[in-house]
Amino acid sequence: MKKILLTAVAALAIVGCSQNEEIEKAGEKAEINFGSIVKGSTRAAVTTTSNFKEFTVSGYKTADVMSTGTQLVTGFIDDLLVENSESTGWGYTGTFYWPITGKVQFFATSPKQSLDLSAEGYPTFSYTIKSVTSQEDLVAANLIDQVKTSGDITLTFQHLLTQVNFSIKGDTPDFTYAVTKLELKGLKDKAIFKFNGTPETVGSWETLEASAENIIYAYTAPENTPVTVAPTAENKDLSTSFETANNALFMLMPQALSDVTLDITYSAAPTLHPNEYTFNSTKTVKLTGEWGMGKNIRYTLKLTSDASAVTFSPTVNGWSDETGTTEPVTPPAE
Repeated sequence: MKKILLTAVAALAIVGCSQNEEIEKAGEKAEINFGSIVKGSTRAAVTTTSNFKEFTVSGYKTADVMSTGTQLVTGFIDDLLVENSESTGWGYTGTFYWPITGKVQFFATSPKQSLDLSAEGYPTFSYTIKSVTSQEDLVAANLIDQVKTSGDITLTFQHLLTQVNFSIKGDTPDFTYAVTKLELKGLKDKAIFKFNGTPETVGSWETLEASAENIIYAYTAPENTPVTVAPTAENKDLSTSFETANNALFMLMPQALSDVTLDITYSAAPTLHPNEYTFNSTKTVKLTGEWGMGKNIRYTLKLTSDASAVTFSPTVNGWSDETGTTEPVTPPAE
């Protein structure tokens, strides 16, 4: 995937008396510095170099290396907001110093999520997909067993959701297809994300479920502006995408597709006679496969016109034969 490097380097500072027990002398270079990378690039705004404006990071001090039996506790760096200013670049409040002993475990999210440390091992957070108008790109990073000699910290953010996009084609040249609505049904939209300590995957989703009955995520075209495609004899494979640059039509929960369907509401009519519909209703298709975390899935829908061409098959009735009758021929008088 394409990597987007964000020059987010700044100093963080410990606050609270309990965190000043074991720190390097202030005169030495012991500040914790951050840099960040967004892996890949996922109608939600896509996180890119230009629009990645903030993330929240927490650091947990441990006596030894991180493991599934480690109990993380708060108090070292808690929900620190790191923001990108056009005038001053990346920055945050305070200065945080490396401890003399032990290690530091870093976990970051954008937008901010509430990390759960109640169980031993890596932190988790619960997430529910938002409505289509409020959907967002969700990214996270973790960096494990860090010490002062590790140098500047580079947080590698991974996309946690699946970007689902659609394009349309038409099956009949010189027809115009106009889509007014797409409805995804049968989805699971809620899960718990658990960090795993690796920069490559960051973690995985668990306990996937539907937050309510009859979950529907719908795209409805603005009034009088459907998404259209009009193939021609010269360009039969013409296609139109629903999303525009730097956004996604849907940001959804990664999942295996078992009962997921798509309802497509559209019309089809000859391009030269736009009101003479050959189809104007809704069709349903079943989606299969799997939506992977951090993947951009595109479905190309080939719409049918359901048109039956008017044809002529002339026949000419045969002649019907009849026998003619006449009056008796009377000889002329002499």
